[in-house]
Amino acid sequence: MYSFTKEQKIFDISGIKIGGQPGVHPTVLIGGLFFKGEPNFISAEKQINNMLNLSKKLGVPSIPDFFIRKEEFIEKILNFIEKKYPKNLPFSIDIIEPDLKIKTLEALHKKNILSRTIYNSIHVGITHEEHDSLKIHTPSSAIIVAFNPKDKSPDGKIEVLQNGANLIDSGLIEITKKIGIKNILVDTAAMAPGDYSGAAIASIPVIKEELGLPTGCAIHNVVEKSKWLDDFESARKHVDASSNVNISLFGGDFAIFGPIHNSDIVFPMIAWQDILISEYVENYFGVLPDDSHPRRILS
Repeated sequence: MYSFTKEQKIFDISGIKIGGQPGVHPTVLIGGLFFKGEPNFISAEKQINNMLNLSKKLGVPSIPDFFIRKEEFIEKILNFIEKKYPKNLPFSIDIIEPDLKIKTLEALHKKNILSRTIYNSIHVGITHEEHDSLKIHTPSSAIIVAFNPKDKSPDGKIEVLQNGANLIDSGLIEITKKIGIKNILVDTAAMAPGDYSGAAIASIPVIKEELGLPTGCAIHNVVEKSKWLDDFESARKHVDASSNVNISLFGGDFAIFGPIHNSDIVFPMIAWQDILISEYVENYFGVLPDDSHPRRILS
């Protein structure tokens, strides 16, 4: 459990506070809607409502992460967000293909919902076209991925954030700030098992101490790629969910916890972990939890 000497940034993203010293604000949980085929919006609405109810009951903030894999789904997914998702809450848009990113940014701008958008993500593969599109259609928040293919250690992640590690012209933080994005969240880039995957967790306190930015990761990706768990199918979901407690234990601010349908398991785990951390840091560092913290609600 940690207390950082660097001043810690706290961002308010459409009413959700993220960042700061461990034990002050609860861990923000970001749940994925992956839509592997045609989007099932009936199921999506049910899963989101369940996540929001858990959030309210336990005091753990939640954000849905909409994965867009095809151009034909852009309008459908954004229409769903516009009509079915509460208009005062933030959401994340997760896209891999640069062309799809540009088209989605344009669509978000037309719907006037960029102020609630968390752009997932900016990394060393950013293209000039994507950069220019972000300058024109600027979301209020973005996740930047501290992936350094040359050095996957915590130091390598810091390098790509600060100076680009000779992979890009400048560091990812500077690029994101110059675009005009106000709220910068750092994803420590969880790698496949055997590929320095533990650095994603070890990097959290390093980045927070060095840069003071809200930090987290998608550690569930490591579990997802751990093939030996195929022999323990009944345990896989629980291993996946419980892996996220490492993020808050190492001082992290948010967990991209995987499929939203794991919410029933993940939310109570993180609420319990946040309470445990809060009790310790108050006794040892004198850090008090925010009024919205699970310890205030559940204790």
